[in-house]
Amino acid sequence: MYQKRSNFQEMLLLFVDSFCIFLSLMVSNYIRHRSLFEIPRDDMSFGILLGMCVGIYFIVNLMFRLNKDYYIRGPFHELLSVFCNNLIIMFGVIAILYFVKLGETTSRTLMFLFVILNTLFMTFVHQMIKYLLPKIYRGVLDYNRLLIIADYDLAASVIDNIRNTRDFRQEIVGIAIIDRNDLKECNGISVVSNMDDLSNYCKGASLDEVFIACNDMNGEEKTVISGIMETLASMGITIHYYVKVPELNEVRHKMLVKMGEMYIITYANQVISIGHLLIKRVMDFLGGIIGCIITAVLYIIFGPIIKWQSKGSVIFTQKRVGRNGRIFNIYKFRSMYIDAEERKKELMKHNEMQGLMFKMDKDPRITPIGRFLRKTSLDEFPQFFNILRGDMSMVGTRPPTLDEFNAYNYSHKKRLSFRPGLTGMWQVSGRNDISDFEEIVKLDVEYIDEWSLLLDIKILLKTFVVVFKGK
Repeated sequence: MYQKRSNFQEMLLLFVDSFCIFLSLMVSNYIRHRSLFEIPRDDMSFGILLGMCVGIYFIVNLMFRLNKDYYIRGPFHELLSVFCNNLIIMFGVIAILYFVKLGETTSRTLMFLFVILNTLFMTFVHQMIKYLLPKIYRGVLDYNRLLIIADYDLAASVIDNIRNTRDFRQEIVGIAIIDRNDLKECNGISVVSNMDDLSNYCKGASLDEVFIACNDMNGEEKTVISGIMETLASMGITIHYYVKVPELNEVRHKMLVKMGEMYIITYANQVISIGHLLIKRVMDFLGGIIGCIITAVLYIIFGPIIKWQSKGSVIFTQKRVGRNGRIFNIYKFRSMYIDAEERKKELMKHNEMQGLMFKMDKDPRITPIGRFLRKTSLDEFPQFFNILRGDMSMVGTRPPTLDEFNAYNYSHKKRLSFRPGLTGMWQVSGRNDISDFEEIVKLDVEYIDEWSLLLDIKILLKTFVVVFKGK
């Protein structure tokens, strides 16, 4: 029987930490207001404040799994992590109260006391759980006795890797070295058997799991290992088999997945949960609705001016390349004269960008109202329709034109592995100052590799700032 790893520790911490939040808030309220559960204001109650603190803690920790590496954190790292957790709670409460115009309803002294006390309470409780949980696990669920079977080159690293996981449910009872019979010990672990007597040893020993790690083997060695694995399986022993997987410099994640009856290794630049993708899409959908409403108002205001200054449609449509090469029509308020694309060829000698994009200061193709729309970024608003349709996202990488895409090299295409966005990393990093296309690619790839919901929110907030400043 194999005890699958679970999120038991994380769920336990969520509920224990919720009690710590209650206790810390109660003590802080007593120190500040001389009452355990009464806050001397009509528009705030202890229950509402407690609900906000616990709610923010649950939402943030369920989204970002801040306690996933809890058991391997040292005391100082634990203190720092808990303190950051409590700062998030405090600033989250302050932000909520500010937006609902109740910013003065809660004492700042109360919240500072809460952060200090709860940091101390949580850190103490977490350390106690680290001490007690292994004993509880072993007393209630028992622990797994693990035998390592490895060749000499891999043996030490296998032992180190297993130890570094700090899985208190496992106890290494010994090791068998495949290609050496002269060793009594390896990295502090006793050599308990040679390959000839291994099956007999496993039959007589108290074993739950076996970890097998071998380098490239010839046909005879594979037959021996396969025979041992069949014998172990017949005994009901769980087998972990190390598979040497090629390393790819350009890929950060590797996963073992099952496809039909096949087990395959999947390489990916970024691994995103369905929940996070759903939240991102909901943000895009809500943003798209609001943006389309604003676009309709802007159309009424600027549409007649655009047509008056230059004959043609108010909305400019252009083929762009989206996620992984998908083609879609992008929409903008037209900011150029209708012959802009034809005139671009004669202006290429004035291109200020190094690489595949075109940029020119005082571009003569831009209409007077177009300059204002571009300066204020109002020309981009019709793209909220692209966001609503799913062609684009609020935050992503900017979609290239077909000409730019056709001139891409292999590494450039990585910036298209995400859904393109209305704004992104390079736009808020000084888009008017960047003149090298490779720098844009670098920033887009950085966004893809480091993507998180928090990063999207950060970029959106920065976008408001740079648009407001006209950058």
